[in-house]
Amino acid sequence: MNSKELAPVLHIRCGSDLAQPLRVSGIGGDFLAWVDPVCDGPTPEGLTEETYRATRARFLADRYGEILAAVLGQLIDQDKAIARADDYPEVVIWVEHDLFDQSILMRLLAWFADHPHRALSLVQADDFLGHQSPDALAHLFAARRRVTVPELKLASYLWELWCAPDPRPLEALAIILEDPDRKPEGVALPHLSAAIRRHLANLPGLRDGLSQTERLALRAVVNGAETERAIFASVCAQEDAAWLGDMMFFPVLRDLCRPPISLLEQSDGRHRLTARGGAVVMGQMDALQFGSRPRWVGGCLLETPPQFRWDEAEERVVAV
Repeated sequence: MNSKELAPVLHIRCGSDLAQPLRVSGIGGDFLAWVDPVCDGPTPEGLTEETYRATRARFLADRYGEILAAVLGQLIDQDKAIARADDYPEVVIWVEHDLFDQSILMRLLAWFADHPHRALSLVQADDFLGHQSPDALAHLFAARRRVTVPELKLASYLWELWCAPDPRPLEALAIILEDPDRKPEGVALPHLSAAIRRHLANLPGLRDGLSQTERLALRAVVNGAETERAIFASVCAQEDAAWLGDMMFFPVLRDLCRPPISLLEQSDGRHRLTARGGAVVMGQMDALQFGSRPRWVGGCLLETPPQFRWDEAEERVVAV
C-alpha cells in the first residue's frame, strides 16, 4: 500500500491475488493484502491486541515453517495499515464464498464495528475471485454495496463466539442465519453460515475422531491419490467450496503420518494407509484412541479427550 499519496479507495483482500488484476481492470486505489488466515489455528478470547497478534504469529510460524519475526512483522504491518483505513474516502472488502474468505470477512467486519468507517463497501462473489477476468472484476466493483449496521453488529457477535471455548453458541447462530424467517433484518451475508459449519466440521468426528480435512485426505488416498499434490487436489475437489491453501494443508498431511496418529505412511513421496488408518477409514477404530496433539478450532482448545466433537451424520456439535 502506498502511504505517501492516499488513493480514493482502499481495497482489502484475503491475500495478494487481486493486486495486479485490479490494476489491469482500471480500478483505482491502494491494496491491502490480509495475511492472517483466522480459520487456521488459535483465536483465543480475552487477549490484548498485542498478545493476540503474538499468539497468531507463533502458530503461523511454527505451523508453516516461517521465521517468527517475519510473520509477526507482517501482522504488525497489516494492523497498522487497517488502522489508517479512515484516511480513505471508501474501503472495499473483496471476498468469495469459501471458509478462508468468510472467516476473514467476519474478522474484518468485527474490527470495523469497533472502528466505524463512513463508506465501507463489500464485494461478494459466488466463485473464486482469482479466476475472474479484469472485466469481471470491474463489473463486481461497480455492483459493490455498502455494509449495513446490522451486518457489523452480527459480525462482532459472531467473532466473539468464534473465539469462545464452547463452539455450540456459534453453531446455534449459524443455524439461525440459515433460516430466512429468523435471520436478522438488514443482513445479506449468504455464505457465512455454511463457512461456519465447515469450520466446526474440523472438530474431531464423533465416530472416527478425524477432522473433516483429515477425513477427506484419507479418502483421497483410498481413491488412489499418493503424492502431496495429488492428495491436496483431491481434497479441494471434495469440498463444496475449496478453501485450503497448500501451505495450510500439508501440515495436516504430515500430522497424519507422524506418531501418535500414524494413519498414513510415506515413502519416496508416496502415501499409503497404515493398518490403523485402514481401520479408522472402515469405521472400526476411533483415531483419537491412538492419542492426539492439542489443537485449536477457533477459540476451542481440543485436548485429549476433547470436550466437543462434530457429529458428521447429523452435522452438529456434540459435547462428550
